[in-house]
Amino acid sequence: MGSLRRRSAGRHRVGPSLALRAAATAPAPPPAPATVLVRPEVVRAIAAATVAAGEDETGGPLLGTVQRSWEGGETGFIVAVLGTVMPGSSLEAGRSFVALGAEGERAASALRWWRSTTGLDLRHLGDWHRHLGSPEPSAGDRFTGRRMAAESGAPVWLTAISVGARARDEAMRADGHVARFAGAWSARDEVRFYRSRGRSGPVRIGVRLEPLAIPRLPPLPWHVAEPARFAAECRLLAAAGLTPSVETRHPGGRAGLTLRLRRDGERPRTIVTGPGYPHEPPALLDAAGRPVPLGTRWTPARFLVDLVREAS
Repeated sequence: MGSLRRRSAGRHRVGPSLALRAAATAPAPPPAPATVLVRPEVVRAIAAATVAAGEDETGGPLLGTVQRSWEGGETGFIVAVLGTVMPGSSLEAGRSFVALGAEGERAASALRWWRSTTGLDLRHLGDWHRHLGSPEPSAGDRFTGRRMAAESGAPVWLTAISVGARARDEAMRADGHVARFAGAWSARDEVRFYRSRGRSGPVRIGVRLEPLAIPRLPPLPWHVAEPARFAAECRLLAAAGLTPSVETRHPGGRAGLTLRLRRDGERPRTIVTGPGYPHEPPALLDAAGRPVPLGTRWTPARFLVDLVREAS
C-alpha cells in the first residue's frame, strides 16, 4: 500500500509540470480582428513630414480611438487613426522623431489638448516612421512592435512605414528666336500599415480612408504644438516684469493664442498670435485694443517680449 501511495504521489507531482510545459509551448490564441479606419489628413501629414525630412529619418505617433465590435458573434475592434504630431522644424543629427516617451513632451501635450478639446478617449495606437529602402518592417521594428504591444494600454498596436519617390522632369528646345523650358515635379508616397501580433511579429493589416465616418481632430494651436517655445516665451516675459494671462480664444475663431500682459504701474497690453506663429507675425494691441505700429520686421528668430520692448 505504501509503494502504491508513493507511486501515486509521484504521478501527482509530475502532472502539473507536464501541464505547465504544454501550456508554455501551446500557440497563443489569435488576436481579435481589427478594422482600421484612417483620416486622410494623417496620410497627408506623414507624406509632408517625409518630404520635409529629405534624406533624413523621421517619425511620429499614431493617435486615435478603439471601440469593441460584435459581428456575427465574433468580438473585434474598430480602430480609428485620427491624427499624428508633426516633427519639429529642426533636424538633429539627421533625425527628427516625435514620441510619447521621456522626450515626447510635444506629443504628450498634443494628446492632452486634443482629449480636453474633443472629449474623445484618444490613445497612442502606434507609431509611423520613414524607410529609405524596403517598406517591410525591419528587425528593430519587429522588436519595438512586440515590446509596445505588450506594454501599451491599447488593445491594438500599429506600425506605419512611409516610403516614397520624387521625380523632376525638364525639357528645353529652341524655336526660332525663342528658347523654351518646361519643368514638372512629381511625388509618390505610400504609407503601409502593420499590426504587431506578439512573437509572430507585425503582419500587414488593411485600412480604409474615411473622410466622413470618423471624427476630425481640430488643428493644434502653436503653444501646444511647440510647448518648448511657449515655455521660453513665458519665461522671457516674466523676466521683463510682465505677467501674462492666456486666452485660447482667437479673433476669427482660428487656433491662435491671446496673451494679456500686465506690469505694475502700466496699462495692460495684448499680444495676438495666429496658428502660424512664429512664422506668422503677431500683433501688439494697446489698452484700448488698437494696433501698436512697429518698425522692425518680424522674423521667427524674435520673441514676443521683443515687441513689448520695441513699443516701450
